[in-house]
Amino acid sequence: MAEGARILALGAGLLAAAAPARAQSSFADATSMTWDGVLTGIFLGLLLFSLAYNAVFYRLLRERFLIWQSVRALSYFALTVALSPLAMGPWLAPDSFARQVWITIFFDLSLVVSGVFLRSYLEPGMVGPRLYRWLGWPPALILLTTPATVMPDADTYMMLRSAVLVAMLALCAAAVVIALKRGSRTARYQAAAWSGIGGVYGVSLFYDIVLGQPFDSFLFLLFPALGLEVMLTAFGILDRLMRLRRERQEARAQAEAMRIIAHTDPLTGLPNRRAIEESYNDEPPVAIALVDLDHFKAINDHHGHDVGDRVIFAAGVALGSGSALAARVGGEEFALLFRGAPAAVAIEAERLRQRISAYVKQMVPLLERPVTASMGLVHIGRDTSFGAAMKSADINLYAAKESGRNRVVFIEAA
Repeated sequence: MAEGARILALGAGLLAAAAPARAQSSFADATSMTWDGVLTGIFLGLLLFSLAYNAVFYRLLRERFLIWQSVRALSYFALTVALSPLAMGPWLAPDSFARQVWITIFFDLSLVVSGVFLRSYLEPGMVGPRLYRWLGWPPALILLTTPATVMPDADTYMMLRSAVLVAMLALCAAAVVIALKRGSRTARYQAAAWSGIGGVYGVSLFYDIVLGQPFDSFLFLLFPALGLEVMLTAFGILDRLMRLRRERQEARAQAEAMRIIAHTDPLTGLPNRRAIEESYNDEPPVAIALVDLDHFKAINDHHGHDVGDRVIFAAGVALGSGSALAARVGGEEFALLFRGAPAAVAIEAERLRQRISAYVKQMVPLLERPVTASMGLVHIGRDTSFGAAMKSADINLYAAKESGRNRVVFIEAA
C-alpha cells in the first residue's frame, strides 16, 4: 500500500471522533466523545497555542526560527484536519484522492521545514558551515519524492524516498548531537522534543525498508509524540528567547558603556571634545567659552604631574558645578556651552571662572599661589558651526591671555 493511502486509512480510524461524519447523525452520536477525539482536540489546541506564542514573541525579537516553527505548526494543524473525517467539500472528501495529496504534502512539508528551523534555532557556531548548508536545501528534496506516496507500483521511487527521509533524519540528528557536544542549551530541549518523533519515524522506516510492510501503529504513536514535541519546543523557544533578550540587553549596556567611555574625559569625568560637539550640534547654545588655566606648566614643573592632575580635576569640578555644560577639550583647557537667557551668560561665565580658584585652593591646599584661569567667551549665531564658534572663543581666549590673564574677554556676537 502506498504511504499516503496508509496514512489516510489510519488517520480516519484515529480521528473518527473529531467531527460527525454525516450530517444526519443523531443527537447522541453528535455529542458522543472518545479519547481519540479528546486527544485530537488537545493536540490542535497546542498547535494554536504555539502559533499565538510564536506570533507574540516574533513581534518582540524578530527571530527567523519563530517563523519556521510556525510553518511547522501550521503543517501539523493542516495534517491533523486532513486526517479527520471532516467533509470539506466534494473535492476534499475524506476518501478522495485530493485529500490524500493534501495529507502527503503537509506531512512532507513538516519534515522539510524542520531542517531550516533547526539551523536558525540553534545558537550560532553550534554546527559547522557545511552541515549548516545541508540543513537548508537537501531537506527540500523530500518534496521531489512526495508523488511516490500516491503513485501505484512505484517501488523504486519509494526506495528513493525512504533514502531521502533517512538522510533527513540523520542530518537533524547529527546537528543536535554536534550541538550538544559543543554545549548548546537549545539542543538539549530539541533532543528531548524530537526523541519521540525520531523513535516513531525510525520504527516506521524499519518496517518500510527492512520488513517491507507498513507500521500500523504509526499514527497512534505519532500524534502523542508530536504533542510532546510541540510542548517541549515551546519551552525551548522560551528559554532561547529569554537568553537572546538578555544577551541583547547586555550588548546594549556594553555599547552604552563604550559610548560613555568614548565621550568622557577619564581624569575629570566631564564630557570630552567629541561629546560637547555632539551636544552643540543637537541643540546649539547661545554662547560658548574656552577656559585655560594660567601658568599651568609651572605647576607641573614645580609640583609634578600628579599635583597637576589634581588641579585639573578640581577645575573640572568647579566648572561642572554651574548651569553650563562643561567639557575638557585639551590638557588644561575646558569648554563651556551656555543655554538659556543670553543676558545671564556673562555673569555665569565669570562666576564659574572665579570658582576655579576657590575649588583648587580647597582641593589642592599644598599650592602656595592661587590658580587662576583665563576665558574667551562669545555669543554665537543660530547658523554658526561648532568649529567656527570654537575658533571665535579661542581668539577671545588668546586676547585674555595677552591682556594679563585671570580675566574674561567677551564679544557680544560672532
